[in-house]
Amino acid sequence: MSADNTTMDKSQELNIDDCWNKIGVWRKGEQRCEKLDEFTHCHNCDVYSNAGRSLLNREIPENYGNEWTEILAEDIKSKSTNLQSAVVFRLGPEWLALPVNLINEITLLRKIYEIPHNRNKNLRGMVNIRGELIICMSLGYLLGVDKADEHIIDEEHSINRLIMIKEAGGNVVFPVSEIDGIAHYDPATFKMPPDTVRNSKLNYIKGVFSVRENNIGCIDETALLDAIAGNLK
Repeated sequence: MSADNTTMDKSQELNIDDCWNKIGVWRKGEQRCEKLDEFTHCHNCDVYSNAGRSLLNREIPENYGNEWTEILAEDIKSKSTNLQSAVVFRLGPEWLALPVNLINEITLLRKIYEIPHNRNKNLRGMVNIRGELIICMSLGYLLGVDKADEHIIDEEHSINRLIMIKEAGGNVVFPVSEIDGIAHYDPATFKMPPDTVRNSKLNYIKGVFSVRENNIGCIDETALLDAIAGNLK
């Protein structure tokens, strides 16, 4: 066994008689320790216990502390200290993300009531959530995502959801095609958005990160809130 081989190596360094490997339960020859009749296994023998105690009480090797300091420091360097959390969702064909702290609630899709004489395509209407009428925006129109709402259907078992965020004037919701979950990313590792996104009229993507081989466009929350506020004036 590897653990016992390690013990044997250490015992040789300390001049310990590793009888458990010679005449004990891990012996390779025929000679058998007479104490096995009494203790059954070397683990129960005081010789084995005292040898283990000697290993634990041995002097710390030179540079032992420095070696572990370097190992642990390297581990810390490999972990980012700037990880941020975002809710990943699908809007039509696009995968996008919003910071977790911007989102108040994610709820089931429900009936969207039209606002009379509304000509603003960014404004979908109103929804009733626990007796409160909340403005419903079209994130697809706002971001310029083609056919973002084509899969938005009003069915009990739909995977579509409403994401609620809070802006200066109160709560606002917008429908999305699917919620994937929470992802963690490091802004320092952002990839640049593709040219089709960077050159669009409404650019709210501050960077792209990957989750399970999907490229996720991280939405600039400041630009989004400013746009929502402008549409509600």
